[in-house]
Amino acid sequence: MHRYLFLLLPMLCGSFFTLAAAWAETPSIAVLYPEVRDPYRAVFLEIIRGMEKGLGQSVTPYVLENEPSRLTSIIEKMKEDNIDVVVSLGRAGLEVAKKLGETFPVVIGAVMIAPGQDIQGLTGISLVPDPDVLFEQLQRIVPIIKEITVVFDPKQTAWEIEYAKKAAKAHGFSLNALSAQDIQHSSTLYRQVLVEIKDNSIALWLPHDGIAMTEQALLPVVLKEAWEKNFVVFSSNLDHVRKGALFSLYPDNIGMGHSLAALALQQLSAGATKTAGIKPLRDLLLAVNLRTAEHLGLQFSSRARQEFGLVFPNSQ
Repeated sequence: MHRYLFLLLPMLCGSFFTLAAAWAETPSIAVLYPEVRDPYRAVFLEIIRGMEKGLGQSVTPYVLENEPSRLTSIIEKMKEDNIDVVVSLGRAGLEVAKKLGETFPVVIGAVMIAPGQDIQGLTGISLVPDPDVLFEQLQRIVPIIKEITVVFDPKQTAWEIEYAKKAAKAHGFSLNALSAQDIQHSSTLYRQVLVEIKDNSIALWLPHDGIAMTEQALLPVVLKEAWEKNFVVFSSNLDHVRKGALFSLYPDNIGMGHSLAALALQQLSAGATKTAGIKPLRDLLLAVNLRTAEHLGLQFSSRARQEFGLVFPNSQ
């Protein structure tokens, strides 16, 4: 018996030290988010659940209170807790990220910011949807579409159009991007577009900016014309789907948590080149207006409907 224990001892010790090493190498990830009320707080908590699900371990949450002086004590607490990397969420998290970055690797997320920017050498994921995912859904839902027309404000969404040009080319779309100088110019461009669209192979994309699309004046005109002419309008604004646009995308908070966790680990990986800059959001759910889809003659299988995150009109 003692002989077998003697033979097993090196194996048991080896397994123990391997497991101990694995535990030692498991990174300690902190999540910093602002003190806000629901439903915004619920969004941050859902992102945290997504991170923990992706990592297979818990993360340490820290709440950023409204008092700026509290940040110093939070940083000290993170040091005591042996935090390896910080994921900082929300606009308030972005504002303190530079200070955090002096002590820890930092990833920012859940903030509306133009992708492609190098924000103080930080990396992260914007809340702004990636046009590539938007066009991928368009191609899947309405495969007859060949051309996309968009009226945009260059001061707000020039970056988005640059991403969109690459995405359109990748999916085989022709992109007709019309730059609007102001609301009056935007109105003129939309009215010209509505007159010229005579083919249901052309889709109109409504970007997420306030200059190019006025909710009260232009949106009802565009949606009414689309209904009468049977052409597709899709949007980067979820509320437009409720009002009659065919579809939009909105953040998948659990999926975003997965991606932020992966980015945090990437920032820690030995020998990896630290990537700076903000990426557009690819973790997105689909919202569809079924009444508009039916009017356009679109048919969805039961399996396809199960993949919709939201449907309008809301079933009672």
